[in-house]
Amino acid sequence: MRVEAVAVASAEKPQLWTELQAYIAEMTAYVDIAPVNGAFEYPAFPSYWRDDNRWPFWAVADGARAGFALLRRDADGSMVMAEFYIRPDFRRTGVGLSFARQLFARYPATWVLSEFRTNRAAVAFWRRAIEGYRYKERVYVGGMGTERVEQRVIVPPR
Repeated sequence: MRVEAVAVASAEKPQLWTELQAYIAEMTAYVDIAPVNGAFEYPAFPSYWRDDNRWPFWAVADGARAGFALLRRDADGSMVMAEFYIRPDFRRTGVGLSFARQLFARYPATWVLSEFRTNRAAVAFWRRAIEGYRYKERVYVGGMGTERVEQRVIVPPR
């Protein structure tokens, strides 16, 4: 399967918003959040098309949108995988792994990844995605009071 990381155009905001809502709904299994007026809030969403240090990407597999990622560069230069989502019908196909590694290659830096500790599939996925890279891992309590696993991964330029 051919996988590409494709920038999300401004005109595609509504489609990304819909995918983001599906992703957040899935995350309610790990954190207690509820929609407000029918939608989950995500205040930073518009900044992905205004801020020079934020990037939205589609995961495109054989021409179909398979998921998305929202990236940002922090003030210290590290890259943060703010959100990463692969639609259920594309999971366990290699699409997510290829997509993640393409994003790493596009932005060599120290990357910060974070998953809900109880989301064992996500923790296992990211550990596979960073195999071969130097990284440090820690467990911490996140802003919503849930335990999270964080990996700080050094992705050198190629």
